[in-house]
Amino acid sequence: MKGFTDRYESQLAWSEEDIDYAEKIERIINIDPIVEKLQSRCICDCEMFDKSDVKLAFVRWFKERVEHMESDISNAFNNLDDKAFRENLPQI
Repeated sequence: MKGFTDRYESQLAWSEEDIDYAEKIERIINIDPIVEKLQSRCICDCEMFDKSDVKLAFVRWFKERVEHMESDISNAFNNLDDKAFRENLPQI
């Protein structure tokens, strides 16, 4: 949680779980460029909100997507383009 200042700038309340999840995501990807693109391309009206609020929304959305895949993996893959996944499997 050290250095995670976005929660103090946000209008919405970051829970400890949100912070923990954001830190885990940020070990793999940098969320800030994603947030900037969401705002600059006016996706989901993100341009109307502070960066910290959009970041929290992304973290919670990402967490929900992962939980959905965990609970219903077959449906999650049916609704996604699986080309990239298939291309990374060994050739049979």
